[in-house]
Amino acid sequence: MPIFSWGVRRQLGVFAVFAAVVVLIVGGLIYFFRPEPTCFDNKQNQDEEGVDCGGAEARCAPCSEKIHDIAILWTRFFPIREGVYDAAALLENGNQFLKTKKFVYAIKLYDANNVLVSIREGATFIQPGEKFLVFEPNIVAQNRFPKTAVLEMRSVSWEAGEPEPLKIDVLRRDIFLADVSSPRLEVKVKNQSTSVYRNIEAAALLLGSGDVVLGVSKTKIDRLDIGEERAAVFTWPMAISGVERADVFLRQIP
Repeated sequence: MPIFSWGVRRQLGVFAVFAAVVVLIVGGLIYFFRPEPTCFDNKQNQDEEGVDCGGAEARCAPCSEKIHDIAILWTRFFPIREGVYDAAALLENGNQFLKTKKFVYAIKLYDANNVLVSIREGATFIQPGEKFLVFEPNIVAQNRFPKTAVLEMRSVSWEAGEPEPLKIDVLRRDIFLADVSSPRLEVKVKNQSTSVYRNIEAAALLLGSGDVVLGVSKTKIDRLDIGEERAAVFTWPMAISGVERADVFLRQIP
C-alpha cells in the first residue's frame, strides 16, 4: 500500500518540478552575473599558477613580479606667455609585464610660499616597462607666479601585458628653435616594421647643457605605412636658446 495517496504524490511531483525550475533559474542568474575572473581579484582562478599571477591563458604578471610604483623622474613647468605655462613630467613604469589603459594624474603649480597657483587634471595610458612624457599645455596661473611643479598620481588600474617596442627609427632631428618667427623641431621618422602603425603619440624633450630641461612639446602621427618616412613637427610659441639635444618619445595610443 502506498505511503502517500495519489493526490499527495501529484503535489510532491509538481513541487519537485517547480523546485528544479527555480534552481535552474537561480543557477543561471548566478552564472550569468558572476564577475569575470581577472588578474587582480585576489583569487587563484583561470589557469593562474598562484593568486593573481602566472598562467599561459590568463597572462597575469609572472609570480615573481612585484608591482612597482610609477617612478616620477622629474616635473617641470615652462612659461610660454604672461600668466600661461606648459607643464610636463617624465615617468617610468618599472613593471615589465603590467600596463594600464587609464592612468589619472594631476599637475599642480605652487608659488614661492608653497601656495597652490593652478591645477590641471589629465589621464593617459601606460605600456609595460616604458619611459614616457606627460604634457599639459596652456595652464593659466592668472596673476600669480609658480615656483615649483608637482605631479600627483590619482589612480591606476593595472592589467597584464607584454612590452611591444615600436619599430620606428628617428632618422633626423632638425632644430630651428632660435627662429623667432617659427621656433620648431622637425623630426623625420621611418616605419621599420611589417605592419602599418596608427595613432602614434610623439613627444619631444629639449635639453641644454648638463641635461637641463628647456622645453617639451607633443604631436600625433595618424598613420605610418610600412617602410614610410614621415616628418613630425614640434612647435613652441617663443624662441628657446641653449638647446643642445632633442630626445623623442614615440608611443602607440591603444
